[in-house]
Amino acid sequence: MAPHDELASRMKSYETATDIQLPADKPAIIRIDGHAFSTFTRGFEKPFDERIHTAMAATASDLLAHFPAATVAYTNSDEITLVFPNGVKEFKGRVAKLGSLAAGLASARFNHHLVHTCTKPVPPEKVGTAHFDARAFTLPSVDEVLHNLIWRAKIDGRRNSISGFGRSFFTTKQLHGLGSNAIVEKVLSEKGIDYWTSTPTWARYGTTVKREKFLGTGVDGLTGEPVTMTRTRMKMQDTQWWEFNEDNLLLITDKFWK
Repeated sequence: MAPHDELASRMKSYETATDIQLPADKPAIIRIDGHAFSTFTRGFEKPFDERIHTAMAATASDLLAHFPAATVAYTNSDEITLVFPNGVKEFKGRVAKLGSLAAGLASARFNHHLVHTCTKPVPPEKVGTAHFDARAFTLPSVDEVLHNLIWRAKIDGRRNSISGFGRSFFTTKQLHGLGSNAIVEKVLSEKGIDYWTSTPTWARYGTTVKREKFLGTGVDGLTGEPVTMTRTRMKMQDTQWWEFNEDNLLLITDKFWK
C-alpha cells in the first residue's frame, strides 16, 4: 500500500469508529430541537409568537419533503419529530449523517421562513441566528412511535405550553412548585384569562404535517391537451396526538392524509 493510501485509510478509520448505524428494520425518529431558543425568542411576542410557529411548521414541511421515507412531521414549540415507520433508508441509517443533515436543513429553512414567510418583521438582530440540533434513534414498534408522539404532545408539549403561558403573567418564583393544572387555574382566577380558550390551537396541541394527494391540471406531453392528474402536496393540521387508537396508528403508517 502506498504511503498516502495508508494515511487515508488510517484517517478514515478514526471517522468511522463512531459512525453508528440505525437498524434498517426498526421504526425510527429524527428529533430536531431549537438550540437555546429561550434566548433566541427574547424580543418576540409572549407567550406564543405566530411567526415562530409559522416558520417551524414550514420547516417541518421542508424536512418531510426532503426525507421520502418519513410519513409524519410533528412540531410543537421549537421541536420537530420526524417519523419513519419503516425505518430510515437514507445514508444507510448513519446516525451522525442523519442528525447533522436534519439539523443543518432545519437551521437553513427556519431562518429562511422566519424572514420570507412571516408577514410581521423579525427583530433585525435575530435574522439568520437560529440553529438546531438533531438526534436519530429507533423504537421497537409503531405502537411505541405513537406513544412517543403522545408523550411529546400530551405530556411534554402541553407542560411546556402551559408553563410558557403562565410565565407571561407571573414570575418563575411565583409559579414555583405549581403543576400545569395549578398554573392554568392561577392565571384564570387571578388574571381572568382561560388557557384553553385564549390560546391558539397550535399552541396547545402542535401541528402535524403529512403529504396529501389532490387532483390538479396539467398538459399532456404528446397531445398538448389539458389533463387532470393526481399530484402531491404537504398539508398542515393542528392535531391532538393524545390518544392511542387505530386512527392515530394509521396516521403514522400511511404516507398520505386520508
